Amino acid sequence: MPKLILKKFNEIGEKKFEDFFDRKLRNKKTPVPFKYLNDENLNQSLDVKIEIDTSKVFKSAFEFGKYLDLKLRELKNIRFETGIFHWLTLAFFNQLFPGPSGGSQKIKYILNKNAPSSWKKHLVRLRWELYSQFKEKSIVYLSKEINNWSDEEESISASPTLISSKNILDLYTKLYLRFDKKNLPKIISKRNVSGNHRELTKELSIYQLNFDINRMGVDDLLELLGPDFKKWVKVK
Repeated sequence: MPKLILKKFNEIGEKKFEDFFDRKLRNKKTPVPFKYLNDENLNQSLDVKIEIDTSKVFKSAFEFGKYLDLKLRELKNIRFETGIFHWLTLAFFNQLFPGPSGGSQKIKYILNKNAPSSWKKHLVRLRWELYSQFKEKSIVYLSKEINNWSDEEESISASPTLISSKNILDLYTKLYLRFDKKNLPKIISKRNVSGNHRELTKELSIYQLNFDINRMGVDDLLELLGPDFKKWVKVK
């Protein structure tokens, strides 16, 4: 059935899902065990009944994050509920795995309970967190495909300070986000061009040692930056 009631993997369920993922890494032909999603021995029911459409296809990580926020907003304090995010990872596994070039880094799919700092790289949890925090503005980080861990996500997730700042998001947007004639989002920053988003993240990480950048407005932040960054504002 494409529509399922959201559940939460228990410890056994999470272990079974991780074991499957490890097998999948060794052999890409390993079938995806969607039956785990309804197995009573592997799951715990939630207090709220939430229907998840596992057949829904997402054009971008942004659309995915928006859908997750819509579905999960009735649940409270789920940031550390790994069982929910692992269940959702399995539910949409065929869209999430592998990456565009065959990427299959485990950290993108499995939340290591012994290393919560690595969770910001998870393809489900991060998209939910960014959209739930920044809503429509999160598109500057989430414009790529659902299975594509973007340069923007890699860059901004490198710092807990930067990833939680609305002002930094607005600065990223002003510098690097444009829309084409079909109103589709496009990130104009290029790795091999000075003042790109990766260099911006490094620059801001240095500035935060001496400035309270979370309290500074976009124009104030822009004033700190050199011409290599300011030139992006003029790019059409």
